[in-house]
Amino acid sequence: YCQGVYYSWNLEKKEWKRSVKLLKEQKLFGDLDRNNLLCYCNAFAQYLKATKDLKEAGTFTTGNGKKHPLILVQKDFLVEAKTYAALCGLTMDSRLKAAAKKTDAVETQIKKKFGGI
Repeated sequence: YCQGVYYSWNLEKKEWKRSVKLLKEQKLFGDLDRNNLLCYCNAFAQYLKATKDLKEAGTFTTGNGKKHPLILVQKDFLVEAKTYAALCGLTMDSRLKAAAKKTDAVETQIKKKFGGI
């Protein structure tokens, strides 16, 4: 279970609905993916919130010239979102891997049925 899940937020709900629709179209979503997708939506929403807060702060540095603390928060949530996106099949690389597995499975079925033609 991912940390800090706030599924009641609109950003998370919108991303959940968008992602589920895409994953179902690609036949890449099942019950076992639900938690990873929830964690992805949470991290993505938190990334967007940190980005918005950073923009509202109007600066990328603090008064003493150090990076604004929100930059680290933003970066951490981006990394987390990318990690969960890959686990869910939302990245190009993860979709290519899933397609390759499907292709291998079809080739195996063909070989079983017709032999080594």
